[in-house]
Amino acid sequence: MNVETWLTVLGVGIIIVLSPGPQWAITIKNSLSSREYGFYTVFGMCTGSIVHITYCLLGIGVIISQSILLFNVVKWIGAVYLIYLGLKSLFTKKQQNGFLTKNDHVSNQLSRWKSYRMGLLTCLLNPKATLFYLSLFTQVVQPGTSIFAQLFYGFSVVGIEMIWYSLIVIFLTHNDIRKGFMAISTWVERISGAILILLGIRLAISKPSN
Repeated sequence: MNVETWLTVLGVGIIIVLSPGPQWAITIKNSLSSREYGFYTVFGMCTGSIVHITYCLLGIGVIISQSILLFNVVKWIGAVYLIYLGLKSLFTKKQQNGFLTKNDHVSNQLSRWKSYRMGLLTCLLNPKATLFYLSLFTQVVQPGTSIFAQLFYGFSVVGIEMIWYSLIVIFLTHNDIRKGFMAISTWVERISGAILILLGIRLAISKPSN
C-alpha cells in the first residue's frame, strides 16, 4: 500500500464528506429527535457507503456511470426519495411548547430502524456517491493494487464519514446546544425539509460526468 496514495484518498475524502449535501440534512433532521437516532442515521449512511465501495471495486460502478439509462433510474429514485423526505419535514406539525420531549419520539414516528433506513437510502439512492467512489478508485487503484489496499482506501473514507457525522450528532445533541435548536425545532425541521427538496431537484436535473 502506497502511503502517498492513501493520504491523497484521505484528502479527497475529507473534502467530499465536509461538503454539505443530503446526508448533512438528514443527519441534522434526525439528530434533533435524539442522539441515538442521529447515530443510527450515521450508521445507515456508512453502510450505504460500504455498499457503494463494494460494487465499485467489483466494477459495477463502471456500468452505471457509462449507462445513461441506469444512471437516470438511480438518479430519479434518489431524487423522489429526497423530495419525499423533504415534504414530510416541510409540513411537520408545530410543537406546542417549541421543545421536543421523550414522548415526541412517537409523534415523529422515528425509531432505530427507521433512522438507520433513512440514512442508508439517502446514501444508496445518491448516484453522485457512485460517481465519487468510481472516480476516486479509477485514479488510485492500479492493476497491481492489492485487494487489501483497495479495501483500506475505501474504508478510510467511510471512517472519515463516520467520525465527521458522529461529531455533528454529538454537537447537535449537547444539552445547551440542543435546547437552543429545540426552541426553533419546527423551523429547523422545515428548513431541513426545504434543503432536502432542493437537493432532490438538483439531483433530478444532474447529468452524468464524462
